[in-house]
Formats: sequence, C-alpha cells, structure tokens
Amino acid sequence: MLHRLLLVVVLAFFTVSFWASHLKKRDLAIANSPSGDYEPVKTSCPNGPSLRYSETGQSRLSDAELTYVAEKAAKSIPLWRQYLERVNLEDFDVEKFLAKAESTGGGRFFPKFGFAFSGGGVRALCLGASIIEAFDGRNPDAVEARIGGLIQLATYASGLSGGAWMLGSWATSNFPRLPLLNQTLWRLTEENDLWDWNIAKEYPDVLHVVKQKKKAGYPVSFVDAWGRIVARHFINDAEEGKGVLWSSIRETSGYKNREYPFVIVLSVSRPSPRQPVSIRSPVYEYSAEDFTVWNPHLNASIPIQFLGTPAPSTKIGGICVNGFDNAGFIMGMSSNILTAMDGPPQKRGFFFGLMRLFTHDDAFEGKVPNTFQGLGASPPARFPDSDTDTLLMADGGSASENIPMFPLIQPIRELDVIIAVDSTAEEKDPIQNHAIGYPNGTSLYMTYQKTQLPEYSGYRFPKIPNSLDGTFVKLGYNKRPTFFGCHDTPATPLIIYLPNYGAVAQTDSKSSQTTYDGDLIGKYFANGFAIASQSAGPTQDPEWPACLACALIDRQLIRNGTPRTAQCDHCFQKYCAAP
Repeated sequence: MLHRLLLVVVLAFFTVSFWASHLKKRDLAIANSPSGDYEPVKTSCPNGPSLRYSETGQSRLSDAELTYVAEKAAKSIPLWRQYLERVNLEDFDVEKFLAKAESTGGGRFFPKFGFAFSGGGVRALCLGASIIEAFDGRNPDAVEARIGGLIQLATYASGLSGGAWMLGSWATSNFPRLPLLNQTLWRLTEENDLWDWNIAKEYPDVLHVVKQKKKAGYPVSFVDAWGRIVARHFINDAEEGKGVLWSSIRETSGYKNREYPFVIVLSVSRPSPRQPVSIRSPVYEYSAEDFTVWNPHLNASIPIQFLGTPAPSTKIGGICVNGFDNAGFIMGMSSNILTAMDGPPQKRGFFFGLMRLFTHDDAFEGKVPNTFQGLGASPPARFPDSDTDTLLMADGGSASENIPMFPLIQPIRELDVIIAVDSTAEEKDPIQNHAIGYPNGTSLYMTYQKTQLPEYSGYRFPKIPNSLDGTFVKLGYNKRPTFFGCHDTPATPLIIYLPNYGAVAQTDSKSSQTTYDGDLIGKYFANGFAIASQSAGPTQDPEWPACLACALIDRQLIRNGTPRTAQCDHCFQKYCAAP
C-alpha cells in the first residue's frame, strides 16, 4: 500500500489546495518524541494504574486533569475580579460573588465554562482564531470592549477538524496571540496546492517518514501522510513536527502555569470499513494528559503518552507504546477528510469512489491500536469497539456533530456554560442546492438529538430547535448570539451560541478553499471581533458585554441562592431562545 502512497495522496486532494509555511524560530513547539522522530517506541508500563475504566457509570477524571483544573481555578479568582469589575454589572457585588471562591481556592464557587470550536477547514481555523483573539485578555481592543480575558478564564477548549488545527497550533506553540501564528506560521496567503513543486517536493520525505513507522511495527494509513502535511504547516518546529507529541503541550510554560484552557480535540471511530458513522459512534478525545472514550457502555482512558498501546499491555510490567501521540497525526485524525472515501457508497462522491477501487478498505482512517479492546463487552449492551484490535478514526465532525460539545457536557466535568463557536457550512444555496459557508444550527441540534437517545439519558443538554425543518433559521438563531438553556437547572450547561455570520464582512468561504489573501484574513478577524463583541453589524448591542457576563455567572448565582438582577433579567429576555 505504501508504495502507492504518493500517487494516492496527490489524487485524493485533486480539488483541494494547500499552503506551505516557513517556520520561524519563535514559539517553537517542544519536540520530545522518545525515538527522536515520527515512529513510536516500546517501553515498560509504569508501576501504577495507567488504564482507568468503568462499564457501568462515569469514570473519574485523571489526577493530572483534576490537578490542572483545580490549580487553574485558584489562579483565576483575581482574573474574575478584574473581568467583572471591567464589565461593571448593575446592582452586582463582585466581592460578595467571589467571597466563597476566595476562601476555598475556587472549587464550585465560581463559574466553570469552556469553548467549543467547530470544524470547517480554514474557514473554521480563521474564525476560531478571531474569536480567541477577541476574548484574549492580552488584546487591548478586547479589554476596551469589556470582553477581554475570557480565554484566560475558560477551563476547557475543545476543537475538531479546522478547530483542532487552530487549537493544536496554538497550544503546541505555547498559546501566543493568534495573529502572531497567522503572520509567522500559517502563511495562508501563498498559492500552494498539492501540485505545486514546493508542496510536491515534500512527498518523498512524507513517504519515508511514514514507512519508518510501519517498519517499526505500527499500523499506518493515508492519514499518517495527511498528518505529516498538517504538521508541516501548523507545528512550529524546525523538523516539521516529526518529534512533537500531543503530550508536548504540557511542557509549555503556558500549560505549566495554568494560564489557558485545558485543550481537547476529538475524533470518532468507524465500526468497520464502509460502515457509516453515526451520532452513536464512540467519541475519542485527546488532551495533553489523556486519551479517553466516553460512551454509555464504556468510559475509559489512558495517559496520552501511551496512546497506541494494544490491550492488555497497560498492566503493570507490560510493554507500553510511547510516542504514538504525534501532534500532527492527532490533528490529522481530527480533520480526516479522507474518511469520506471509506464511507458507504451513497456518502462518497464520484472521485472518492473511484479512488476507493485502488486501495484497501481501511486505508483512509487513522489507525490506532485499541487499548480498550475487550472492555464494555458485558451483555446486553456492548461497547461498539470492544471487539476490534485497531480503532479506525474518522473526522471528528463526520457524524454531523461538527461542534465538539460532547467532551464539555460530560457530567463529571461540571461545566456551567459552553461557548459554542459554529463555523460549519450547512446553509443551502437556493439556486445550486449545495452547502455554503454559514451554519444553520444542525451541528448543535444533532448533539441535542443524541442526548435524547435512551442510552444517553444521563447527559444534560438544553433543548435546541429543529434545524432540519428550518425552524432554527426561521427563529434567526443562525444570525446572532443566542443563549440556550436559560431556564434549565444548573446541572444543564447554558449554551452561548456564536454562529459565523456576516456581521461586518462575508466569511462564508468554501471548506475546500485553502488560499486566503491578506484582505480576506483581515475580514475574518474583523468579523470575528464583531461577533464576539457585538460592537458592529446588524445585531450591534452596547449591552452585550454585560449580557455575556450575566450568562457566564448565572449558574453560580443559582447555586449561591442569589436572584438575577434586573439587568440580567433584561439580558435573558433579549438573548434567550424561546422556551
């Protein structure tokens, strides 16, 4: 198969262009692969429980994640004070609100929220970056607009596909301001598709690197090649990300100092070649600490550095794999557009279907040895991946849940609020009847539908209007910020929905577009700031910064037994979805 890799990778992206980047020696990613290269190595498993799982209920979070969250909470108290004092809510006592948090070091005494960044190619990369920049406390314009600092206050940030590119590039580069990465790393303005020489000349090295992994005894696929291309253009490393691991994120100073959100990206597994992915498909998440699956029939995780260790090797004294968590490979799995070639015939276009004739069944999925094989096998219900020895990882948004909400609605994480940034292309062109680059709420609606399934009844998610019959769009929720779950109990997270729409510029680029000129990139950052701040455009609202703060603190007010202020009541009447 690998001898055909070069030809097939080029053909697979016949209609897709890509960009090359020249990596500058600033904010370099940390390369700490044990092999010094792309291929993993085998090592002794640690003397302790490296595999955690539960077949009957919620598995506990790892000590490493719990420590990060607790230490970040303690450091966030003065940041909350600064933020709330800037917003200057009416009839609201900041010191009283933070008193219990200050006396206990955080805990459940102040708001806990996260960001979810959707997929959508470079469109999602740019819009997600613009939203982070708009909420970054290091951005003077954000501070002046009274929305700056939310990135530093957020506990979690999840992403998939284009959102995973953005978060992965940001986190491995030590969390810089996002315009810096655009200017020094991504170089989206260059006309470099896969036929250009400066891209094509990289293919022999891509093939060599992937062959080394196969030679070392590990399964490979076209996704390894895709991940290498992704790494070369998003990982700031002189060796183009060969030795940069996802676990390298925890070696950055921003992570060690607990200054930024706990980053999670995800993919979903395909049950077998040619079988469809659905909202019931297992969701796998990758953080700097753990590789985890959350499923009604199995909740399990291993330390991320042991990703790729086959079952039951994680037992004490066994042999563990180390270095499988290459950052480019993980970003490639989350953005695996090749997965369309492995779907059922009705889901494949002519070109992908033609390519399918020349390759093996599982060549288009990210291959990960299944550490969780044999778990969750108790009847009557079974974990879907219990019997497989190799997980087949598909694009994180391939089950129509293109906003990565699932990691953030895990009850054990106890999030009060999720800021959902939706860059999905779901609207239909009324003339040509194809998707255009704005959302219609389907990604959010599909997660709601998932939580209505009997086996997912333990999950709490606010009611979302039907997007499939057009109700979501008719209510205008795709053209302005909206709060969902305003009147639910604190156990249900409140969703602050920020869709991509033309506030001050049109940012509906096709998902296949990968070359963006400087003017278009500027429009994305301007539009993202307008959406986040509501400081311009058709929905401009000077009260928005206060209303946003009202939404963020609402669940904590309920826990404190404190009623909403008149100002916050007014905000909720304005921004809450119809019950």
